Amino acid sequence: MNSEDKFKCRVCGLDQSPDMPWGESGREPSHDICSCCGVEFGYEDDSLENCLSIRRNWAQVERCKWFSPKDRPLGWDMAAQIRGIPLPYKGAEDEQLIQAFLQAGEPPAQGLAALSAVEKPSR
Repeated sequence: MNSEDKFKCRVCGLDQSPDMPWGESGREPSHDICSCCGVEFGYEDDSLENCLSIRRNWAQVERCKWFSPKDRPLGWDMAAQIRGIPLPYKGAEDEQLIQAFLQAGEPPAQGLAALSAVEKPSR
């Protein structure tokens, strides 16, 4: 695993810098929660099979809904993030998940995310 991979979520690929979800050695989980996919480092992402299953659910069922929407950057690129998943945790169906998400389009914003997207009228 390259040094950049130590900062990335094994499920969705979100860069967690300056934190390392699994520590310098890659064997000491922080038990923090990914603000994108909501996985708990060291509990749900402890095997390739779990990572693939959670990723599939996050992409297909939850449609890449952010666990903490306020942390989602403007211009977020789901495809680039998924493609940046550390190599040992990539799945054969990752490209299919990306294409399905892109073809379906992003779901409309809901809740507070929808409110922040609405312009306030000028007075």
